[in-house]
Amino acid sequence: MTTPVIPAHLLKRWTSILPAHALACAVDAIASSASTPTAIRLNPLRADPRETLFALRAGGITLHEVSWFDLAFTTSLPPRQLQAHPAHGDGAFHIQSLSSMIPALLLNPQPGDAVLDLCAAPGSKTSQLAAMMNNKGQLIAVDSSRPRYYRLREVLRVLGAQADCICAHGERWGRGHPAQFDRILVDVPCSGEGRIHTGDDAALEDWSIAKVRRLASLQKALLHSAIDALRPGGTLVYSTCTFAPEENELVLQRALERYPDRIEIIPMTHALAPSCPALVVWMGDQLHPSIAEARRILPPLEGFFVAVLRKLR
Repeated sequence: MTTPVIPAHLLKRWTSILPAHALACAVDAIASSASTPTAIRLNPLRADPRETLFALRAGGITLHEVSWFDLAFTTSLPPRQLQAHPAHGDGAFHIQSLSSMIPALLLNPQPGDAVLDLCAAPGSKTSQLAAMMNNKGQLIAVDSSRPRYYRLREVLRVLGAQADCICAHGERWGRGHPAQFDRILVDVPCSGEGRIHTGDDAALEDWSIAKVRRLASLQKALLHSAIDALRPGGTLVYSTCTFAPEENELVLQRALERYPDRIEIIPMTHALAPSCPALVVWMGDQLHPSIAEARRILPPLEGFFVAVLRKLR
């Protein structure tokens, strides 16, 4: 198998975005093509997590605890072997990257809340939200892709997660449902730079600055739609699995400009995986200082970007 090579222009961008130790980790992972540990999330909607953990370990599966999330574990086994375990078919655990568990933890939905997952498919985060809510309250899961919508419904069925699934364009949702939700997750489609160093060759082959700019336009529309749908006092989490500032910091910057005195970026209280503050300067432009409250999740984990916003009025 040919070892993937990072294009020089992408490596130059990453040098401007990532701390030196994270950049070195990402480059080394790509050069070695080494497999990353598999992460799982125990699902209390289907089984007592303690019983699931016992069954997995009794079956000879070595699991390692994750310090910042008691339902998350890692293992050296590949996903295919884990999928063969009966507990997976029963929905007692779900295979999900550690980084992708963070947005729901930051949103922190409570039973009885009205919650919107605006870009929900394929359902990992939606099912996590449902578990945190204990299937109590209102959870609406929106996705614009019909095939992904069906995949979303199947994932939720297996995991016993209750949500109203709707196939619709999220960027239009806020206009028809203004100020209706207590909490909203906006995990937007992105260029996937954070997956490149984990061995996702397709993400590398598909990357281009043109794609980054095209997606940034959609991401701004999705975030603005979510802000419109959020109740005053409500909480919103914006997330991507890319490093690109055009899809991260600059999307937040545009929202702060469009909704002056109506939204704020707030500090994160949850202990995160290895991360660093978001950039407040990009390509010579000074950004709003509060954007530093957002965090970039760093390699060796899948690269992610997360920000927590509050709607003031």
